[in-house]
Amino acid sequence: MLDARHVGVEDLPEPNLVTAVVRLERTRTPWDLVEVARRLRRWLRRPDDDGLRRVLESWVREVAESFAPPGEALGAELTLEEVEMTVVERAKEWSRQLIREGREQGLEQGIEQGREQGRKQGLAHERVLLRRMAALRFGANTAERLEEVLAGVVDPERLAEIGEWLVRCETGDELLARADTARTESGPSRH
Repeated sequence: MLDARHVGVEDLPEPNLVTAVVRLERTRTPWDLVEVARRLRRWLRRPDDDGLRRVLESWVREVAESFAPPGEALGAELTLEEVEMTVVERAKEWSRQLIREGREQGLEQGIEQGREQGRKQGLAHERVLLRRMAALRFGANTAERLEEVLAGVVDPERLAEIGEWLVRCETGDELLARADTARTESGPSRH
């Protein structure tokens, strides 16, 4: 019995089929796979190795496809030698493609994060502007109370409504009462 996940490969004998299987199980790069395929090809040359060779070729193909970009298949009947050559030919391009895809995904995530950050900053600027307008129209006390209410408003449409109310309301208390309802309502309200 051998625990392939915990044995040191350097402790296993060479050349040995079990060592190759352990190496295949631990393959982390296309180049590790190429080395395993080379070893297996050297050891599985006899005609009576055909059954074992087919099983291991299938396993090697599966591992090779795990390094390929999504949607790229190697072919169901590739021999060990063909898998080895294919991996050697394509590994650099796979790496470049995966790096490109990673960059694109990172860029998309960065853009989305930037949008969200920009949206938050925009809301903060709108709140500051509404507070200043309230201070000019109704005084500092109303502006301070409005600032507390505005902190709970995350919908830009709601902030625009509050700006309209700032112009239409006759008193600071009326503005604050309407603004407080805007914080809790989900849809646009009637003027």
